[in-house]
Amino acid sequence: YLKYGGLPAIYFSDYPQEELQAYIQSYLVEEISAEGLVRDLPLFSRFLQKASTSNGAIINFTEFASDLGLSPSTVREYYRILEDTLLGFMVAPFRRSSTRKEVATSKFFLFDVGVSRHLRSTASGEGDNQGSLFEHFIAQELKAYLGYYKKNLQLQFWRTYQQQEVDFIVADHLALEVKATKSANRRKAKGLKSFKSEYSFKHNILVSQDPIEKLEQGVHYMYYKNFLNRLWNGHFF
Repeated sequence: YLKYGGLPAIYFSDYPQEELQAYIQSYLVEEISAEGLVRDLPLFSRFLQKASTSNGAIINFTEFASDLGLSPSTVREYYRILEDTLLGFMVAPFRRSSTRKEVATSKFFLFDVGVSRHLRSTASGEGDNQGSLFEHFIAQELKAYLGYYKKNLQLQFWRTYQQQEVDFIVADHLALEVKATKSANRRKAKGLKSFKSEYSFKHNILVSQDPIEKLEQGVHYMYYKNFLNRLWNGHFF
């Protein structure tokens, strides 16, 4: 799933790499073209590839625009088009502290981890980053759950300028750190502990590929399959 994504025609294909390539070339860009949403399709294609290289990262609109020779307002508009056509979603920053300086810019995720991975490898030649792919997968599950059950809850993240971070925040219910590791420990939960010292949330969870579940100092270390089962069974909201 992390390699090719969850689109059924691709996930079940005997030739997923070729199917992904065909999907991106024959559908994604053409769909945008058919809607008449952009005037310069080649430029938008370049934007889409560039967006994939910063998938899941905080967006620096000025730097992004400079790299493509565009204005920041055009880059913002292109991101809005991706959201409006359901090709991606923003994760806004959680900002509530009066004592700690927190970032104010959103992160963006494309709608499918396989599409993002393929675009990124085409654009930059980068190898797989298991951590970012795993985080993207969990982001999709959270977004899908909130949408499917029509939960009027915003998906956010928390990060300070001192690089303390929690990957996902949902209302006052859930603070979630995502690690691809198969050996979760207290060191991996530093961001959650910093967040927990300032905010009181019902669930503080580090989800990983470590099958050993434990509760230490108010942080619940949870295997990702158990987390997803509980998420979709309504355990957290």
